[in-house]
Amino acid sequence: MTARGSLVRRAFLNHPRRSILVAAVSAIALAATTGLTTAAWTDSEWVKSAVGVSSPGDCSTNSMFTNQAWARELHGTVLNTNLDTVAGVQGLTVLNNGTAATPTPVSAVLVPGTTDAYVTKIPVTALGSSPVNVGLGLGAPVGGLGTYTQWARSQKSGQAHGASGLVSDQTGAVDVAGTSQGAATAPKSASISLGNIVPASLSGVTLDIGALASSSAVDACVMTNGWPMLDTTPTVQRQYGIAGLDLNAAIPAVGTLSTQGATLVGAVPAQLNTFLGTTGLVNQINDGIKGIVNPLLGVLAVGSYNTTASLTTDLSGVTALMTKTISDGIVTINLGTGTVKVNIASLTGGTTGLNGMEPNHAVVLDATMTAAVTTRVTNLLDSWKTEVLDALNSALGSTKLASTTVIDLRAPIVGTPLAKITVKTGPASLAQFAGGTAPGPEVSVEVLGGGGAVAALLNTLLTTLTTSANGVVQTALTTTGFIAKSTLFNADLVSNLGTSLQLLITPVINAVGPVLTAVGTLVAINVNVQPDQSWPGTKPADVTAAVGEYNVSAIRVGLVDSAGLLSLHLGSSSAGPAALAVP
Repeated sequence: MTARGSLVRRAFLNHPRRSILVAAVSAIALAATTGLTTAAWTDSEWVKSAVGVSSPGDCSTNSMFTNQAWARELHGTVLNTNLDTVAGVQGLTVLNNGTAATPTPVSAVLVPGTTDAYVTKIPVTALGSSPVNVGLGLGAPVGGLGTYTQWARSQKSGQAHGASGLVSDQTGAVDVAGTSQGAATAPKSASISLGNIVPASLSGVTLDIGALASSSAVDACVMTNGWPMLDTTPTVQRQYGIAGLDLNAAIPAVGTLSTQGATLVGAVPAQLNTFLGTTGLVNQINDGIKGIVNPLLGVLAVGSYNTTASLTTDLSGVTALMTKTISDGIVTINLGTGTVKVNIASLTGGTTGLNGMEPNHAVVLDATMTAAVTTRVTNLLDSWKTEVLDALNSALGSTKLASTTVIDLRAPIVGTPLAKITVKTGPASLAQFAGGTAPGPEVSVEVLGGGGAVAALLNTLLTTLTTSANGVVQTALTTTGFIAKSTLFNADLVSNLGTSLQLLITPVINAVGPVLTAVGTLVAINVNVQPDQSWPGTKPADVTAAVGEYNVSAIRVGLVDSAGLLSLHLGSSSAGPAALAVP
């Protein structure tokens, strides 16, 4: 052996493992000129265990990894029922053993153009006959497709990707807005009936969760010295989106405000008619006509004055306000259904609602939030009451008044009937009478006897009544309190209604805060749930993942002390764990 050979031999002996690795890589590199091969060997002199060698390629073409991905629109526990046991909602899992990808359930559909990506659907009716339907209702999907998508891909080259909710059937791309599915407005994905889960304290309360989606992708492959290896800090991409989160509460006081408010409005016509009595408008108009006619009678005498009047009021606009929906964008009060809705996403979130939050962000309904909602409810109802009273004033102004006065003229002493004069005013609105714009009165005469002197006197009476009768009505309205300073009002009707409505509004204001407090105390809500990241407070037992498994749920809703009754994850997806395949 030459001196050079001796040096090489000595270097090889000093670094046996490094020399074998270099030799193996060199052998594969040479073999690559005619096609990739795999080999395995044991060198008992230098190595104590088997060394596996696979076709390396790169991080997109190698076949060195086992992997998995899964997607689930719903998972967790509702009313002590594990959703894993409910047919149709178990989700989708795709395992890759380093050779091929296998889906569970086997009915999953292979995504065209792939060998390792699958998709399944959850029908809207999946929970229709299950025990959890009492506590959880699925909303209609975007575009009326009738299903929610669960998509997963697991590749033997080290990549995995899961997606669920409003996602693309082909790529798993997140589509929370639903525009690609042909919908302008995303619907609810679920409505959690808290009153059916905790009936004693939250009756009639639901959490309405808008359309949502999540996606988790991991690339566990890293090139080390030109060789695909398992990355201990892999590249992970997690996304989530929630279209909205609302708290809906049936508040009995809201229903009472609506029904009793309508009753108060319905009583207004009867209250108006009380002003037509003998001491009201009828009497005032009758006396006013007398005041015009009597000084002009001359040789005539009046047998009688007989005045009738009617008021016609259209209160439909005021009544409609008793079932109106009022909102400031955060709080919505539906008087017709007796409910209050709080937009939790906007109230507790940022400019994009609950999207873009840090992992495991807690949605907190604390005393500050409760006070803010109470203030909004107060302001909304104050504005509504003002609107009601303004509408009542407007309706009163549009109330139509018609009056008829019949004057019986007779000869003095003998009382022989000479003429009958009829004076009709209106129908015209009270506002028209108040403003002097009512149509002129209709004055007619029926001559029953007498000569030219009587005829001349009748002409004078007719002219005077034609020009003065509307003024009589205006004065009567002022005297009875309907108008003042040309502005229509009735202090009793308007102010009394305002006082009565306030008595109904106050219980509504007082009822909303306790509902929010109860939800904030009993229910925990987190978004962008990632089990491997830090959790605010004590992490619930159902928020878990294996090492190397990267999960994300768009939202989790659970009871603080009763996870069995409710610990629900919606829009969940997972990628990994990956491992080097055993040769």
